[in-house]
Order: sequence, then structure tokens, then C-alpha cells
Amino acid sequence: MCGRFANQQESKGAWDEYFETPYPISETFAKSVSTGYNIAPTQIIPIATAGGWLAARWGMIAPWANEISTKFATFNARSETIAERATFRSAWKKGQQCVIPAIGYYEWKKEGEAKQPYFVQSEDQTPLFFGGLYEPSRGGIPASCTIITLPACESLAPLHQRMPLMLSSNSINPWIREGTQQSPIPATSFSTVSQSVNNVRNQGPELIQRMN
Repeated sequence: MCGRFANQQESKGAWDEYFETPYPISETFAKSVSTGYNIAPTQIIPIATAGGWLAARWGMIAPWANEISTKFATFNARSETIAERATFRSAWKKGQQCVIPAIGYYEWKKEGEAKQPYFVQSEDQTPLFFGGLYEPSRGGIPASCTIITLPACESLAPLHQRMPLMLSSNSINPWIREGTQQSPIPATSFSTVSQSVNNVRNQGPELIQRMN
């Protein structure tokens, strides 16, 4: 699963090089979304769609809903059931794929009586790109999105049985346009990080620093 991630870049425009036009990030857009080292569900985050960048609530709002509900967790969608689950199937059938850029994500593993946070990132520390689905805004309902998850690969299975769908840089635009991947997932590694990340109010580069 993926319930917390980091998407901080020194320059908001740093993401632009990975996406086809019409993707340049404006200053107005950059100010409307959450970026940082501790991004959590319900925050408004930047996502890339076929129509350009979009500010979307992390946590899919069903296309028939007339209000925002937190009754069900919709920030992740299992790859095995997105075509059947009511909340996600409309976006899937309509080809509403999106990409959520990140520098890494957090996962927790029970060790003794406590849960230890880990930070997962690409081995070469280049950005990660999560495949997702989105619903556009309508009336008083904001645009929203979900990150697709799938069974963990061998290297990440010791940490958690699920992982986000991660795209290589040359799979970004094919995913957005067609929902297809062109190459294997990026090589990743994980390391223990500070318990400070447990509090969503905490921010800063120290949250992703290796503790071992």
C-alpha cells in the first residue's frame, strides 16, 4: 500500500522535464497544491493527466457522490479489482489515468511492540512516478485521485505485501495516454527513518534521512 509519500523538489518546475507538453507548472498552480516530505491522504496534490497538471484530492471521490466522505479509504486502489470496484471502475473504463510524482514513499513494519517507518526510494535517488486514476472536478466536488497498488516485488516483499504501481520515466506518458507500461519498474531500496514521520504535521528533509 502507499499511505504517505514525499514529493518535495527544490524547484516546482523540476517535474516538467519528465512530461510531454502541455505540462509546464505555473506559479499559481504550484501554490495550490501540497508538496513536502510528509504527504498524506485528503491533501491536494499535483498529478499529471492527459490534459496537463491537475490539483487533486488524494483519495478518490466516487463519480456519483455529492459530498466528500472519509467512510472508506480510497487513496489506494488494488490493481486486481479496479475494473470491478464501483468507486474506481468508471475512471478505469474512461481511461482517466494519472501519474503522481514523488521522491519516495513511507511504509511501516511491525518490529517488536512498535511499528518502524521505512522510506522507499529509487536506488539512484531519481524520482518515482506512481500510476493512478483520477476523477475530474464537478460542481462543488474537487478533482480527486487514487494510487494503484499491486503485489510487492521480491525486493520489497519483506517490507510489505503491497506496493504502489511505479513507472519508469519512459512509461509515464504511455500510462497517461493508454494505461500501458513499457518497461520494468525502477529498482528501489528502503531504509529506516525517524518516527517523526508518524505525525503528519512534521515536515523537512530529516524525515527521509537514513537511520541505519
